[in-house]
Amino acid sequence: MNTPLKFTGTLLIVLFLVLPTIASSPKINWQAGHLLFWDRTVLEGDLSYNWAAEMISLREPDGRIRAFSANQVSEFGWFDFSLHKQRDFVSLVKHLDKSRVSQAFFEICIDGSLPVVRRLRTRHGFLKRAFSHPVYSNDQPTLTQNAEHFDYFVYDAGRLLALDRYYLDIYDPLMTGYDRELHQYVLTHNINDRTLPGRLVLINHYNWLVQHDTKAASAKETVPIAN
Repeated sequence: MNTPLKFTGTLLIVLFLVLPTIASSPKINWQAGHLLFWDRTVLEGDLSYNWAAEMISLREPDGRIRAFSANQVSEFGWFDFSLHKQRDFVSLVKHLDKSRVSQAFFEICIDGSLPVVRRLRTRHGFLKRAFSHPVYSNDQPTLTQNAEHFDYFVYDAGRLLALDRYYLDIYDPLMTGYDRELHQYVLTHNINDRTLPGRLVLINHYNWLVQHDTKAASAKETVPIAN
């Protein structure tokens, strides 16, 4: 088979597999929760978060739906029965470049002395346009349970430190006060600190060490990430 015909055949197979998926858009997943606005107003109701649009929607009793951005809402959350845990989101300052910033929503993954937050990763590659439509980014278990869809950060002193730069920006400057304890924890539990799960486990353990260290507790007060 010559190259043009081979490419056409491959394209037809891909479209045959993908088009039914595009046609069947995911349903919106509503969760009972609360919104806290910047003026401290609190609203409760059914919530649905869209990761791509970065908008939190509130469904009112009469069926009307209102959407809010990170410039309007400072935090929101709900208990996710599919994951069996409370999920909380906060509005943080995100640097667009050296001179511009904006507010953006981040989910709190780990709270404590070094909080960890995450946001949806920008998609790249083939069929990016088809699957980057916001309808495919409504919060749902198949999306939220896959860590590969997200970028993770430690939030420290107003800075978002990417876990991709774990040793340079996070471990060396912030965590070496407990280097001996953390090293022993890695050996005891066979943790691979070059992976995202391993790094999350170590940061969570670091927060536990800080919390239970009376000297550190008096010297460094843990400030909650949520307002």
